[in-house]
Amino acid sequence: MNYGNKISAGNLRMGLSAASMCLAGVVFAGGVVDLPEVTVTAASRGAGSAETSPLVTTLLDANAARESPTVSLDEFLRAVPNFSLFRRTSSVAANPTTQGASLRGIGPSGASRSLVLLDGVPFNDAFGGWVYWSQIDLRTVERVEVVRGGGSTAWGNTALGGVIHVVPRRPAPGVYEAEGFLGTRSTRQAGVYASERNGGLGVSLEGRYFSTGGYTRVREDLRGIVDVPTGARHRLANAAVEYRISDTAEFSLRGMLFREDRGNGTPLSNNNTDAQRLHGRLLWSDGTAAQWRADAYYGRSDYANTFTSVSADRNSETLVLDQYSVPSRAVGGSLRRTGEAGGNGTLTAGVDARSVDGETNEFVVFQGGDRVAGGEQALLGAFAEYDAAAGEHWHWQVGLRGDYWRSAEGSLVQPNGDRTDFPGRSRTVFSGRAGATWSALDAARLRGAVYQAFRVPTINELYRPFQVGADVTEANAALDPERLLGAEAGVDLFPADGFSLRMTAFVSEVRNPVLNVTIGESPQGGQLRQRRNIGRTEIRGLELDADYAFAEGWSTFAAYALTDARVRSAPDQPVLEGNRLAQVARHMATAGLRLNPGAEGVGAVLRTRWNGPQFEDDLNGRRLGGFLVLDASATYRFAPGRELFAAAENLLDRRYPDGITGAGLVTEGAPRMLRGGVRWAF
Repeated sequence: MNYGNKISAGNLRMGLSAASMCLAGVVFAGGVVDLPEVTVTAASRGAGSAETSPLVTTLLDANAARESPTVSLDEFLRAVPNFSLFRRTSSVAANPTTQGASLRGIGPSGASRSLVLLDGVPFNDAFGGWVYWSQIDLRTVERVEVVRGGGSTAWGNTALGGVIHVVPRRPAPGVYEAEGFLGTRSTRQAGVYASERNGGLGVSLEGRYFSTGGYTRVREDLRGIVDVPTGARHRLANAAVEYRISDTAEFSLRGMLFREDRGNGTPLSNNNTDAQRLHGRLLWSDGTAAQWRADAYYGRSDYANTFTSVSADRNSETLVLDQYSVPSRAVGGSLRRTGEAGGNGTLTAGVDARSVDGETNEFVVFQGGDRVAGGEQALLGAFAEYDAAAGEHWHWQVGLRGDYWRSAEGSLVQPNGDRTDFPGRSRTVFSGRAGATWSALDAARLRGAVYQAFRVPTINELYRPFQVGADVTEANAALDPERLLGAEAGVDLFPADGFSLRMTAFVSEVRNPVLNVTIGESPQGGQLRQRRNIGRTEIRGLELDADYAFAEGWSTFAAYALTDARVRSAPDQPVLEGNRLAQVARHMATAGLRLNPGAEGVGAVLRTRWNGPQFEDDLNGRRLGGFLVLDASATYRFAPGRELFAAAENLLDRRYPDGITGAGLVTEGAPRMLRGGVRWAF
């Protein structure tokens, strides 16, 4: 059914009604705060401010992260409306390849359409674009910056939906901390953090162990004896060194080691990951007071996964695919300069480069041989952004970026020995943005922006076919980059001390979007799909965000997003035209209440999250119903830096569907999980 090109009046009334209930009733905070005095870098690679940016910037601070009811960073980010993964499942239970990040409904998939940064360098997986959320400890981040929409042009590839920038803690003198908790479903965690600083030298070390027995994802009435909990275990180690070379120069180096083992819900299906990262950074200023930054990074990972075929009664399974090694590597760097220009303006300009390679090595059991698929990619970009005040009340920003993309050495070797070598391809892509803010009134600020963004298909999308249950998805080496054209306008209101309300309307058009298009029936009786550029999708929406600090230590937050995401043109698949994009909910809302415990005392967080109905597939034949969950945490800080805490995710034990396969198998989101523990600063 084609619903037309506009958000209907009924849907708009429904959305505004839901937002009004969130704002007028008792609201429950998730710890989202506006900190305009903090320099933010997710929207701009220069020294931007959330107060003057034409883009909506949400800051999640360190206290909110530490006191969050949730264990994982991705669940914490669900306090931001229009944030989602490919599926509804948390990274605690989901296969890593389904953990692609999406903002504003820009076509969620396993590959992220939002760029995730860790300390200013890309964090998305080099081979598939997904995000290993487990590799970031929620309790040791300084802040998280979230910019919704494709206006963060300077960051280039993958920032169609927005940018999520995770800023880690910096070494500080005399910090020694330990944390541990125990929870239901055999969940446990132990972590330590230590840092010292002496003069110009700072050092920090972090270690964490986490494990959970998980839960059985298949809906209870559909389970058989092969359905078991999706347990997981990981170990993480981080180290950082900072050295102040002089009054105007500083060098830092960060490294990470990570190992994860997971069960995927049946005895024979599991996966594991080994990963390492290294990031060096040099900051300095020259004689003109300009600031320079140079980054270089290296990352590698090796992923393994097994796939099985389960009988109709789910009482037996057979190994069908052993994906025994998926090595990938990313090497990159950037150089940028920020300095005054034009009297009252700031110019940031720079270049960046990234080279990635990866392949999948898998044994196809029913064919009795190995399949190998992979290739290489390189991106080289240059960008410039100008930020300036125009008179007393206007502030404007413009930016331009050019990228050269090259894909090469692509190949697919089938189990029977047949080999296909794909021709190399290259493309030059230009993108830009322009935006302005107007702040003539003390209680209001207007903002607006237009922009372009792009995403290059990953090596995984270009060359690797995959199977989930009976559903098979084929790769497509002829995929073109996705292009986004977008615009947004909004108003920020400050009607009283401590209270702010932000309203934003946006529209985005994605040309050549890559979707998993149904083209027939798989040999196993499920759906046969192929990754294809389909023509054009359009996403329109409205976002409301409110914050209110109404008493000492108390704050509230409420947010709502109405998103209409549809296929507008699909010449090769006209049946898709007018359909809603898979995995995009029309309505999303969060709200919460937070009490800061202060140096000593009691603290609490209560957060509710509503996710409206959405479709599992491109044909809109499999509908996932909406759901509401409630999370809560409480803290008793009996001395500075020392506290007991308890938390509950999905406190009301709401059972909701998070997936439906083509064969009709329904999986569910996480049930209630309780935990309690201690944090101790020495």
